[in-house]
Amino acid sequence: MAETEFTSGASCPLHPAFEAVGTCSRCGNFMCRACSEGGSQAWCPACRQREGVGQAFALNRENWSISGLMDVSWEAFKREWVMLCVGVLIFLAGSFAGQVVSQLFSVISGVTESVVVIVLGFFIGMIGSYAIQGAMTLGLLRMCMDVLSGRRADLARMFSQFSKIPQYLGTVFLSFLLMLPLLVLIVVGALGAGLATGTLSWSELVALKDLPASELDAALTPMVPGLAVMGLVAIALYIFPGGWLLTPLILMQPELARTEAPGVVETLRRCFVYARGQRLPMIGTMLLGGLLAMVSVFLCCVPVIPALGFLQLLMAGLALALSNGAEEA
Repeated sequence: MAETEFTSGASCPLHPAFEAVGTCSRCGNFMCRACSEGGSQAWCPACRQREGVGQAFALNRENWSISGLMDVSWEAFKREWVMLCVGVLIFLAGSFAGQVVSQLFSVISGVTESVVVIVLGFFIGMIGSYAIQGAMTLGLLRMCMDVLSGRRADLARMFSQFSKIPQYLGTVFLSFLLMLPLLVLIVVGALGAGLATGTLSWSELVALKDLPASELDAALTPMVPGLAVMGLVAIALYIFPGGWLLTPLILMQPELARTEAPGVVETLRRCFVYARGQRLPMIGTMLLGGLLAMVSVFLCCVPVIPALGFLQLLMAGLALALSNGAEEA
């Protein structure tokens, strides 16, 4: 929500001690920063309550825990599991549609012999795929947030986030730029560690790309110790500092779904604010959710649909808990 300057020094009707920084886009009443939740909400609390938007969530950043989040999410899931599973199916169908769009542009551009057209078709298809999948992901998260706030699962919410596609694509691009230095560090660090073992040389690594497949195994055998060191160093750097620095990005999609009028830079800023002092439990929540997803796959894929629904509830609940009170922290 764009904040407005009030030269008259208008005060917030709900919090008279605070100066108004904007107006509700629904009723026009003044709102302070607390009412707009740091500028993330376009409606005042009264309008959000009246329309069933943004009702109170049981957990906040002071009282939440992994076990508490699991309990709240499980209770919500038991209440609305059927519609949540239908939402997951719609999400999967949307993801498939995104892949079809990407392949379609690749096929169309591949008909020509122009490299420019082929590359352009690839990027247009990729962006289209990201846009469709992103909108469906935000829709599923928005529906999960409704369920966690005590409301019924409304499948119409699955299609309510398409207006945020520009912001979604912008945050994905900005996140990629944030990751580039880390990727460079991982590559340089792993390569340097491998070369330091003495079992690898730069010339040998460059020569690998020109070797036929029949000779590749023989060429790689003496390099195994150095390649193993490279792999270990890459994994270590990915975990720390990589995982530690990029953990806030797991809140990116939930924050976009939560916010009525998201901004690209502001969304990422909030994610890092929410993650302040919370990285370890956030990582624990992700690991637990990933474990549940893996178990569902091993069980012949039958529980995958409900497992995905519960995982999205966890991510939505994590964002709601960490954002509750973050601006005042």
